[in-house]
Amino acid sequence: MINLLKKIDPLSSKQLFWCLPIAAALLAGWMQYIQHGWINPDSVLYFEAAKLFAVGQWQLGFNIFPWPLYSLCIALVHKITGLDVQLSAQLLHAIFFSITTFSFLKIIQLTGGGTRVLLAGALILFSSQYLVGDILEMLMRDQGFWAFFLSSLVFFIKFYKTKLYQDAIFWQICIIIATLFRIEGISYLIFLPVILLLEPHIIWQLRIRSFLKCHLLNIALGVIILGALLLSNNLSMSNFGRLNEVFTFNIFQELTLQLRNKSAIMSQQVLGKYLEDFAMQGLLLTFIYVMVAKAVSSTGIINVGLAMFATKSNRQLMDNQAFRVLRAAAIIAIINMALIITKVFVLSGRYVLALSLILMIFASFYLITMFKYLESNSDKKLKWLTIALIGFMMLSFVKNILPKAEGYNYMQDAVAWVQANNKDNKPVFYDDSRVRYHAGAPFVGTGIDSWFQVKSAIENQSIQQYDFLLITHSAKHPEREKLITEKLTQYSEVKRFISYKAKKTLIIYSKQ
Repeated sequence: MINLLKKIDPLSSKQLFWCLPIAAALLAGWMQYIQHGWINPDSVLYFEAAKLFAVGQWQLGFNIFPWPLYSLCIALVHKITGLDVQLSAQLLHAIFFSITTFSFLKIIQLTGGGTRVLLAGALILFSSQYLVGDILEMLMRDQGFWAFFLSSLVFFIKFYKTKLYQDAIFWQICIIIATLFRIEGISYLIFLPVILLLEPHIIWQLRIRSFLKCHLLNIALGVIILGALLLSNNLSMSNFGRLNEVFTFNIFQELTLQLRNKSAIMSQQVLGKYLEDFAMQGLLLTFIYVMVAKAVSSTGIINVGLAMFATKSNRQLMDNQAFRVLRAAAIIAIINMALIITKVFVLSGRYVLALSLILMIFASFYLITMFKYLESNSDKKLKWLTIALIGFMMLSFVKNILPKAEGYNYMQDAVAWVQANNKDNKPVFYDDSRVRYHAGAPFVGTGIDSWFQVKSAIENQSIQQYDFLLITHSAKHPEREKLITEKLTQYSEVKRFISYKAKKTLIIYSKQ
């Protein structure tokens, strides 16, 4: 392994910056190929908005999702290339992941990493079980956020070192675009420049000047928005999409409403009168545990361990200025996680990936440090540990790119069966937005609980107008199958399709 790295050393960073982003685009394309058109529920939302934008129905598209940059990008690619909406999203997907990889490697280079560290970073990124194995196959706005979030860090690190106006402008452009993909980007836009005010050994006037440079576009946009609000009686913050969630006088109340409600329930129904005063503290401790668990699962326990060792010896491994920027970005990412879980009591692994990407950068440096130690040491335990780590990452990469198991496309299989057996085009009831999308049925919205739709249709008897029913069942609720059998006696099961983890089943019922 060490000899292989020695052979790689003559490769220039320039060659890697060409090869690895191309490899990333191919990897993203392959991940789309092996899942054969599978989509996430949110993807339906973006696709439907994109279709409306493509035909000029701007307000309707905005109403479907009021933070529309990703859908606008899909619509633009669709109009330029003539590809259908889903293929357009897949093309964007590959481009975004290529930019993500390029920026990820550029940050490593700016942080002092050479050819070996760049290769270690690529291995860590491509072998990520969560980022590549789970999220990369989804057509979501997160990929756009990764691309421009990391690009913004590239320019911010450059500005932190050079204080050039062009780097400050490009930092702001990239992070504003990232914010238009995911609203969490606004935290970095506002707060990351604060570290310029904390720079050691620099007089206050220069610190303030640097801080203002990093907010020129932000100030200009703020003035424009404020002016528009003052000059127009018809405009309000609600017209600016999800910015209304951030710039509101009730932001503290909105952030803590769920926390206060849940802690009241916990104190009354769980802890009782002797421990009721500890409900809030108990919830906060649970939040901390969830955040740590999500960070570990999203980043990978090996990468987290490597990153921890790297941060302890950062002065020897990494450029100090770049490290300060990455450390500040990581702190903001943790604050974002805390705000999200406090507000909505949900913390998807996707919301943790900004932190995960930074930890992966740190991990890249320590992985190569282990190799360097081996070159000058004959410690057999460390040698085998290092080989095991590399082997595990290679196996993780292979696992990521293996074809999907049987049942992965169970929804599409169910739709195909109905279309093949419904020659007369009799009416079909679909309980899931993805199933409707695959069937080409009209869009009726997403985010509605599928079982709620089924129950409502049974109660108001509207379900009787359909000849075929496609109803999703969960292993957690076996009683629902029994309810269908009891309530809909004129329907009988004709086919069932089981998901590859056997957690969900899509049953097709036919009216007799």
